[in-house]
Amino acid sequence: MRLTDPIIREGPQLHVEYVAFDSFGVKSMCVRVETPDITVTIDPGVAAEANSFPLPVEKRRALLHHYQEAVHESCARSQAVVISHYHLDHLQPSRAVDLYGGKTILARDPAVMSAKQAETATRFFKTIDGLPKDKLWADGRKFKFKKAALEFSPAVWHGTRDAEPGTVVMTSVSWGKEKVLVTSDVGGPLETSTTDAIYSAKAQTVIVDGYPTYHLGQLASATPVRQHATDYDLVRSIVNLCRILAAPGLKTLVADHHLCRDYRYPAFFKLVYDKAKQLKKQFGTAAEILGKTSAVLEGYQNYGPTRWHKWFPLEARDARAVLERAVAEGRLDKEWTALFDRWVA
Repeated sequence: MRLTDPIIREGPQLHVEYVAFDSFGVKSMCVRVETPDITVTIDPGVAAEANSFPLPVEKRRALLHHYQEAVHESCARSQAVVISHYHLDHLQPSRAVDLYGGKTILARDPAVMSAKQAETATRFFKTIDGLPKDKLWADGRKFKFKKAALEFSPAVWHGTRDAEPGTVVMTSVSWGKEKVLVTSDVGGPLETSTTDAIYSAKAQTVIVDGYPTYHLGQLASATPVRQHATDYDLVRSIVNLCRILAAPGLKTLVADHHLCRDYRYPAFFKLVYDKAKQLKKQFGTAAEILGKTSAVLEGYQNYGPTRWHKWFPLEARDARAVLERAVAEGRLDKEWTALFDRWVA
C-alpha cells in the first residue's frame, strides 16, 4: 500500500456511546456518536432522579456527580454539541470549557419555541456566551462534515400535540449507509407523524425516550383492564414502538429516559419486548442493551417499592380493550384498533 492510496476502512464506522441515561440512575438521554469525520454529543444534560426512584438520596447524588463528569468528558471529546430542546436534563447551563468551549453548537431555535423554553434558552446562551466556536439553529436542517451528516427533523411534539412542554427536534447522525437516530423527548412516541418520521428514517439504531408511565393514574381495582382503562396513550405508544421495530433495516431500538423512572416498565411494555423477540430485533433500555440491569429495577430489588405496590402485565387483550373503550368514548379515532392488530397483535 502506498501513502497516496485511499484509506480502506473495514467494519462499522459509526459508534454510539451511551453516556448518561435514566437506566443508569440519572435523568438524562445523553449520547455520543463517533464517526471518522466528526464526534458529536447529543443533549449534554443530567439531573437527579425524583424521590419515586427507588434509590437512597445519597446514591442518587453520587450518580448525579458521576454522570455529570461523564457528560463533561463526552463533550471534551466532541467537536459538536446538540441541544434538542431547553429542559435541564438535556443541557447544562455552565461556562465549563470542556462542555462548550470551541464547539459547534447545533440547537433548537428559541424564536419558534414555547415561552418557557425560550426563556431558558436565552439564559443558557447568555451563560455560555463567547465559549462556542459557532452556534447554528438546527430545526429541519442538514449539516455535512466530510462524509458524516447531521440531520435534524422539523419540530415534533414533546409528547401529545399542543402539550405545554412544546416541541423538540430529532437528531440523526450518518456516515455512509450507517445511521443512528436520537428522538429526544417525543413521549413514547405518541404522535403518528413523529412515528412516520422515525419509521422512514432508515436508521439501524433508534433511541427513543419512552412513555412516562409514572404519570399514569392509579385505580383501586385489581382488574388489569380497569388499571389501564384511562391510559390509552400508553397503548398508543406501544403500537408506535412495535411499528418502529418493524422498520426495514432497523437492528436496535433503545427505549429509555422517561420509561426508566418507573420500575413497572417491564410489565407495561411486555408487548414490545415480545414483538422484538418475534422480529429478532434488539430492544431494551440503554443499560439492557449494554448487558446490565436498569438502575430503577436494581433499586426496586434492593430497596423495595416507593409509589407503586401492585400492578399487572399489560397483555394484548387488555391493551386492545383500552383502545376499544377510548374509541367508543370518542377520545381516539377507530383506526387505532386496526393499527394495534397490524403492528402488535
